[in-house]
Amino acid sequence: MKSTIALTSLALVAIASSGCINVRTHSSFDPIYMNLTIDLRVKLQKELADVFGDIDAASTTVNESE
Repeated sequence: MKSTIALTSLALVAIASSGCINVRTHSSFDPIYMNLTIDLRVKLQKELADVFGDIDAASTTVNESE
């Protein structure tokens, strides 16, 4: 009988003290900043030079009357 009372008392103490325990999980996620610089001017200049070079090569004569 003493062991039942002791076990019951221990269970009540455990239940009562479990309400006092506070577990906090805090995770901090800092933002990630990325800077992306793309220089398209060089590619665009090369492509335009190729296109206009092809046009200039195809046109061998220029008619002033037009």
